[in-house]
Amino acid sequence: MAKKSAIITGVSSFVGCHLARIFADAGYDVIAVTSRASTAYDGVRAARLASIEGFVQFAVCDLTDADQVGALIKTNQPDVWVQHAGYADNYASPAYDLEKSLTLNVVALEPLYRALKGTGCGVIVTGSSMEYASSDVANREDDACWPELPYGVSKLAETVEASRLARQYGVPTRVARLYIPVGTFDAPGKLMDYVIQQLADGHAAELSPCTQKRDFLGVDDLCQAYVRLAQDFERQVFDVFNICSGDAMELKSLLTDVARTMGVDEAWLKFDAKPMRPGEALVSYGDNTKAKALLGWHPRPIQETLKVLIHAR
Repeated sequence: MAKKSAIITGVSSFVGCHLARIFADAGYDVIAVTSRASTAYDGVRAARLASIEGFVQFAVCDLTDADQVGALIKTNQPDVWVQHAGYADNYASPAYDLEKSLTLNVVALEPLYRALKGTGCGVIVTGSSMEYASSDVANREDDACWPELPYGVSKLAETVEASRLARQYGVPTRVARLYIPVGTFDAPGKLMDYVIQQLADGHAAELSPCTQKRDFLGVDDLCQAYVRLAQDFERQVFDVFNICSGDAMELKSLLTDVARTMGVDEAWLKFDAKPMRPGEALVSYGDNTKAKALLGWHPRPIQETLKVLIHAR
């Protein structure tokens, strides 16, 4: 059988670089798409791209340019298109630029689906847990979605538009609603990176009360879910899956476990040193029953990923 190919966009991002590697490991010819030449990136983005060199073929494409997208598809004839690229600057803030985001997250989808019509290629769209309203119970895929931040609005609009276009053009599509991925090459300063780095350097970590409960998932397990989604295209034309651990873990408890694993005095975790962000939800987690049942996907406990991160220091 001919080897399958996957076009993966947004590979300079944290999750994107891992998606490229996992699909390559799964036997796909991977075309890793960036918005500019890989040599133009620096810092952690350059490190991410360097980590997948030799495993993928790089391609530059402006995803808002219909001609470039069409040429990329015609040249590579993909079996899977992973639409991971998206506008995410300042995503956790009410000041997120919704107008700018809609150009890439929503408007760019129509020419993509038009170009994929009749090719046999399926699409996986990266969604977000922020599409849901705040709740103290696990989010289910059939819950009504009432996003509370502009980023969630843009991702929900992307999901709705992907659903419409999948049916209009007959392109099988899956939306992966992601919760909180953890792993190597995350953005410097993110919670886990910050705490592990501070403790490894012998410094205290200044934190909020950390009574929030969140759904953390190892990034490699997350990417394995995408591979399973790529095998689900024949079941129906469109579907949405929560890609999550299914557990609401208290940050304080999880970070205390990190300190213990590192052999560091828990007193170096300075809880209550900072306030919680205004309006931050106390609980956010998803129900992954559907992914387990239909995809046969079972994520590992987050503690396994944290041990890898800790030993990488």
